[in-house]
Amino acid sequence: MAKKVPVKKTFTPKPAVKADNKSTAVSSSIFDGLEKHFASRRKFYVFALLLITILFSFLCFDTKISTANDDALYIEAGASYAKDFFGYFYLANAPLYPMILGLLIKIFGVKLLVLKLFSVVFFVAAIYVIFRAFENRIPYVVLIPSLLLTAINFPFLMYASLTYTETFSLLVFGACLWWLFRFFESTEKEGYQVNQQLPQFLIIGFLFFWMMITRNVALAAIGILAVFFIYRKRFAEAAASVVSFGIFYLLYRLTLKYIWKIDGSQFASQGKLMFQKDAYQPQLGNETMWGFVIRFWENCQIYISSRFYYVLGFREEMSPNSIALTLITIGILLWSLVLMHKKKQYTLIFTTLFYAGLLAVTFVSLHTSWGQTRLIMLFLPFMLFTFFYLIYYYSVQLEILQYLYLVVVLILFLKSFTLTAMQAKERFPVFTENIGGDATFGYTPDWQNYIKMTKWCAENLPKENIAVRKAPMSFIFSEGKEFYPIYNTPTENPDSLLIPLRSAKVNYIMPAELRANPATYIEGQIIGTVHRYMYYVMTKYPDAFEFVHQEGDLEKAQLYRIKWNYIDSIQGKK
Repeated sequence: MAKKVPVKKTFTPKPAVKADNKSTAVSSSIFDGLEKHFASRRKFYVFALLLITILFSFLCFDTKISTANDDALYIEAGASYAKDFFGYFYLANAPLYPMILGLLIKIFGVKLLVLKLFSVVFFVAAIYVIFRAFENRIPYVVLIPSLLLTAINFPFLMYASLTYTETFSLLVFGACLWWLFRFFESTEKEGYQVNQQLPQFLIIGFLFFWMMITRNVALAAIGILAVFFIYRKRFAEAAASVVSFGIFYLLYRLTLKYIWKIDGSQFASQGKLMFQKDAYQPQLGNETMWGFVIRFWENCQIYISSRFYYVLGFREEMSPNSIALTLITIGILLWSLVLMHKKKQYTLIFTTLFYAGLLAVTFVSLHTSWGQTRLIMLFLPFMLFTFFYLIYYYSVQLEILQYLYLVVVLILFLKSFTLTAMQAKERFPVFTENIGGDATFGYTPDWQNYIKMTKWCAENLPKENIAVRKAPMSFIFSEGKEFYPIYNTPTENPDSLLIPLRSAKVNYIMPAELRANPATYIEGQIIGTVHRYMYYVMTKYPDAFEFVHQEGDLEKAQLYRIKWNYIDSIQGKK
């Protein structure tokens, strides 16, 4: 027989504790009044949120490709899908986003502006979908401020005009949570029987598979769902969800093997890097168990005390780590989770477990040298839900905290709005110059020289395979010419380094003095991967490279021809 459980009520804020009539009246006039106001005008506020998102996305729009390489990598992968969908598979990261780009490139071509505009569309759609997913499940006074702060947040707006996966991932996460919350509520209804929910569990399996091929770290999400169901004492649901996901994952691997003809995995590349002590020097060996513990704690400090508070507007992006701030933030999260448990706020409990679990996996798997803000920025609206709920909980207990809550929201809004307005003022003139035809305007001199050299190679050596540090970037700047990537120096042995270059028929190599610190030029501090690669080769073959061309004097980009005949002659004498 079906187990009867109480039907879940939609969340309505409780009045403050009745110390006196005045206290009750204030509670009703602030939180209850705001809830009624937002509920009665929800369409207006949805439209306002979307309009604000579009407006600020335009003001902060960047037509340039990011110098961080990843977005260019996605475009290059998308172009490969567009060229031969079943002859190529993207294994560097999760493959869904490059597939989407491939569809867009198939329709529009490699049009950077068009691809960037779709990134904005994903961001706007994500704001809408998250609103729909959480409305009537959490208070409007938590939901609307969180989404407003996300819509005007400069780091998010910056990525909204780049072809990174963040805005697309936020949209996918929001859509999956929307459906999942509806399923959670259906399990509370009278007459619910788990053995009659096969189609629902198949959908769950597909949704979590969908998240996994959107973002590698989301592989952990199915485990988080299982933990949540076990917490709710729904053991059958936990098992059914894991089995359903396993079916889709198995079908995925079979599809890769028999349709794409590959035995690889989207986790292979990052998985290999994850276990290395150093991402760029594999010769140092693999990390130890204690090393992973240290990595996790250091990443907690980097991402929580530095990057997250940069996203909120209170610290610089590369600010020093703070153990105290890290512990305080984690403490706030955990205490809010306790209060959610106390009030049976299952929507917020799962959301908090979801992002906290994915961040925990991120902190274990990623090297501390990366420290990319976007990896924690992605969860901004969900994290705001958690922190705002803590203040909200006590605000309905104590009258004065309702004013404090509004003050906190106002401070966050003014801080974020001010920083975004400043960035928009700086970026909009660059946007107009780029639209006017100067593609290099706004780049630092090192990248201007890199771009010019890439264009020179495309014009003068269109058929040659040229080794560079940022191959996807060169692919974009050259409007489609493929380059050979050198991402690291896997060995110091000259002959071993030459083997992949010879196999790929690379005849030229392009060392460029790209800044190690993008914001500041410091003599000698450059991304020296290609220079180091060439140096190791020259320890055995001192005349292996012949100068061809140079762009710029300071922070220059150079091109050398590899003298294979000379190398062969030396090898022949050995």
